[in-house]
Amino acid sequence: MSIFKRIFSSYISHKKVSIRNSLIASAALFSINTNGAFAESKNYVAVEPLTCDIVKSIALPSDEVICLVDRKQDVHDLKISPKQARLLKKADKVFTLGTEMTPAMRNWVKRNSTVVLGVSAIDIDDHSDHDDHDDHGHSAKKHDDHDDHDDHDDHDDHDHHDHGGVDPHVWHDPHNIIKMGEVVSKSLKKDVPESKLRKAISNRFKTFDKTLEDLDKWIVKQVSTIPSSNRVIVSKHKAMDYYGDAFGFETISLLDFLGHSSSLRPQNISKVLNELKEENVKVIFKEQEPASKLVNNLSKQSSIPLSSNQIFVDGLMMEGNTITVAVHNTCTIVNELGGSCDETTGFDLASNWGSLNQ
Repeated sequence: MSIFKRIFSSYISHKKVSIRNSLIASAALFSINTNGAFAESKNYVAVEPLTCDIVKSIALPSDEVICLVDRKQDVHDLKISPKQARLLKKADKVFTLGTEMTPAMRNWVKRNSTVVLGVSAIDIDDHSDHDDHDDHGHSAKKHDDHDDHDDHDDHDDHDHHDHGGVDPHVWHDPHNIIKMGEVVSKSLKKDVPESKLRKAISNRFKTFDKTLEDLDKWIVKQVSTIPSSNRVIVSKHKAMDYYGDAFGFETISLLDFLGHSSSLRPQNISKVLNELKEENVKVIFKEQEPASKLVNNLSKQSSIPLSSNQIFVDGLMMEGNTITVAVHNTCTIVNELGGSCDETTGFDLASNWGSLNQ
């Protein structure tokens, strides 16, 4: 049985708890409404699946939150259909990660009704409360020897996952998700004049906040089981830097060394193979199933195995929620690098989060 099936089975086993919690929350909201704090329900559109999950976790249950993009769709390649355009126009507000993640939103982010909660809208966490991560081997040097990655602007067209030096994958650090949630909470409270309903949104955000703080602590604990010399995450795209900075990993993006994945020059191959050897890399993490030709090729030439499970770098998995993908990625990374991951506790957190979306 795959790690995800085992983990998700644990998640399902906690559904009853989630539903019970949801009923309690709904009863509380009903009590608020029957006490005279009525408000017209709002119609919100959240563009990316991850954004939709975040907004649903904070918005009032009485509000309608429409997920614009299906989880199967790559938001990098999104082309807004006439139906989707109508939904965007009719929405009271539109929430999006922004053009860094979803280029198709370039003409929509300028509208007053659009709220951006991605990399351009938050102050990235500086991990000042993660100082104890510095004993994690590679974290002491952070990315000092990779500071020239942002100089690879001539590679902007190499792959649709390249973002011109701006990495939009901020949610791989739970503290950044909290900041994204703060943007959402502040925006939602502007829509409700009733103080009791604003308080209800604040209370939902408190649960949101606490769950992510608990997730952060859980990840730190899991990572601590990995031998310090093994803490290197190698993947195809530059998408795990926030995770690496937060939890004490060196991160290596293969495309930073290779350039265009379809033009594998011998000197570039030699460069990346040397880097993998120098960094004592134990595994190359695949980002898709089946693995791309690039990572398969490098795995064979370096004799470094591919991860048995993929990591999800661009958003949500087909099942589960924001916490689910964080737990899956962490357990995949920890187990592959010689640590031991407490899956059950991780998915208790996913169940708590899920109770907000019932």
